[in-house]
Amino acid sequence: MCLDNGTFLLINNDEEISLEHVASILPTGGGLKLVDVFGKSREISGSISEIDLLNKRIVIG
Repeated sequence: MCLDNGTFLLINNDEEISLEHVASILPTGGGLKLVDVFGKSREISGSISEIDLLNKRIVIG
């Protein structure tokens, strides 16, 4: 079986964030820290409630 290397989407309520350049998703005290390949980071609140590898989605609850 071969998986496509396409971009994952991070679903946070009604917001969809493309993870095209995201290299790491790290847990923080009250959320997640997204770190891209350029070293820039962004924090979002919530925790991962689902990782759907087939449909390339990570859902935040």
